[in-house]
Amino acid sequence: MTTLLVRPAPIDSESATGYLLRLAEANGYTSLLDLDLLVSNEPRLEDVAGIGALVGTTRLGKLRGAVTGFRNLKMTDPGGLDQHYWNGRRPRYCPACLAANSYWRAQWDITLVTACPIHCVELCDSCSKCNHPLSWKRASLAACDCGASLGDRSVVQAQPGCVAISRYISSSFETTPPDGIPAIQPPLNRLRLADFLAVCVFLGGYAQNDVRKPTKIADLHDVAIAISFAQAAGNALDAWPSGYRTLLRHLVSKDGGQASSNRLAQWFGYFYTALYKRFGDRQFNFLRDEFESHIRDEWPGQLAERNRRFSKSTRTEHKWISLTTAGKTLGVKRSMVCSFIERGMLCGQLHTTATGRTSGTVRRDTLDELCAEKAQWLTLTEAREVLNISRKGAYALLNSGKLRPVSGPTIDGRSIWRFVASEVIQLAS
Repeated sequence: MTTLLVRPAPIDSESATGYLLRLAEANGYTSLLDLDLLVSNEPRLEDVAGIGALVGTTRLGKLRGAVTGFRNLKMTDPGGLDQHYWNGRRPRYCPACLAANSYWRAQWDITLVTACPIHCVELCDSCSKCNHPLSWKRASLAACDCGASLGDRSVVQAQPGCVAISRYISSSFETTPPDGIPAIQPPLNRLRLADFLAVCVFLGGYAQNDVRKPTKIADLHDVAIAISFAQAAGNALDAWPSGYRTLLRHLVSKDGGQASSNRLAQWFGYFYTALYKRFGDRQFNFLRDEFESHIRDEWPGQLAERNRRFSKSTRTEHKWISLTTAGKTLGVKRSMVCSFIERGMLCGQLHTTATGRTSGTVRRDTLDELCAEKAQWLTLTEAREVLNISRKGAYALLNSGKLRPVSGPTIDGRSIWRFVASEVIQLAS
């Protein structure tokens, strides 16, 4: 086995690829390609054993990140985080951090990390002098192959959402978070890193993309693309649950509300299905509970027994009920409920289906108010007394449309005319 002469000690939560570049540079090699060639001369070794041949396997425990892009230098993340969360193509870094302490932080290699949580600046992935994108195949850890120092460059202030995402991810790598970085607030502080990243990809994808598969994002290794994605995820998780509620409203508004449908899947697309299938475990309860709360407060559709993903109380106490249920409660036909909505006596949603049938929902609280008001509806005789007119005068007002009945022979087939007391009083004034 070949063991390198100079073997600097890994630093806690140092990037595995960054450490290998630091190792190559310390031993006078021109790039990681030299180490890759060196390992190829060893007996066939797999994964960690191949790199361990250079420095000793016991030294690799402090490293984090997957090593990819080389024929023989390969390693999965010692912390067990899935490879697709790691950015192995375009190294990113914070110039201030690198200048202060010349080693590569493992969190910089996470695809969704686009900002420094300490300095609140955007991470860089190119050289300020030659403008070429950085590569792991360069000769020096802290310099571009053109000779420019990576730590000596101007930076851009990062967006708050990007900083928030990076802050959480960085806290997962640090045993003791640096001073000045706020603690992660519930409910996010209860998530493992892999779960948090899965939530970010899910929410960021739906917030950022209007494509059929919004969580399938190409070129996330490019920091410019990753920034917009991370910002969208950060906004959705910011000031929980207000950012999440904003995202849910966005999902409905971008499709025009799907007002002709009473199905949640039509309003929210595959987001609704994925929320309960892919995030059905207990640690994601906060996502589903807040979605249910949003539906309870804002969704103008009707919930039925088939919506068993929601609690029984949400299904039975939902603010919006069907036209049929409203009609039964009032003791009138569905057509009358529609008339009440059109007249502003009920708050409701009406739409025509593809088959020409009128459907919709009614807000429960306005139905309760109308039920209470119904007890005060006036007969024709009582309306005449309020208006102080004769029977002939009352029928003249009826025929002119100024006196509008809510029940009667030509309205719902009832033999007695009924009128809203407030409308009659307003007509008398």
